[in-house]
Amino acid sequence: MAKNKRPKANLVKFELKEEMLKDKEIRTALIEHIRRRKPAVEKIMEEVRVHNGNAIADVVAFYKETHCYEIKGQTDSISRLTRQAEIYNQTFPRVTAVITKNHVRWATKNLPEYWGIIVAEAVSENVKLRHIRKAQTNPDFDKKKALMGLWREELLEIARDKIEIKTSKKATRLELASLMGERLKKSETIKSIKAALISRQPK
Repeated sequence: MAKNKRPKANLVKFELKEEMLKDKEIRTALIEHIRRRKPAVEKIMEEVRVHNGNAIADVVAFYKETHCYEIKGQTDSISRLTRQAEIYNQTFPRVTAVITKNHVRWATKNLPEYWGIIVAEAVSENVKLRHIRKAQTNPDFDKKKALMGLWREELLEIARDKIEIKTSKKATRLELASLMGERLKKSETIKSIKAALISRQPK
């Protein structure tokens, strides 16, 4: 299998007050990093509940598709990503782990090859972000599981927008997600989920 080509390092700096890199410092640097990169991001959301509330994505960036970023600082348990990866694989078209150096060996060995990997390092009083693997299109995306991250009202609104999809007013979230997962194309599903999530927050 051909090895993924390593993209050029991309550096972002942020004032660091602690020696140990934790979620807060990495998250701030990551969001600044996403805002600076091209193509321009449409919106960034934090702490997004997905998969019927079974996981919370640290940072989600909205482009043509949604891109999930999961952060693991120096003192975080990297092994938790095993379970989280299963959920994110079904929910997001692209996923990237943002980790510290002590987690690199585990991540490169255990995360799917299509996951991106960014390494956060403390340099003097700054945070440096370095890409070591670019995120690829996720082949395990599951329309039904991804739709289960939306509220019932959002699912009903999507159904109303799609005239060909008729639903019962008493239909549950699971029933709505199952029906639309069968009827909608992948591109339509991704577009509908993106619009619903973006509409939750003011611009």
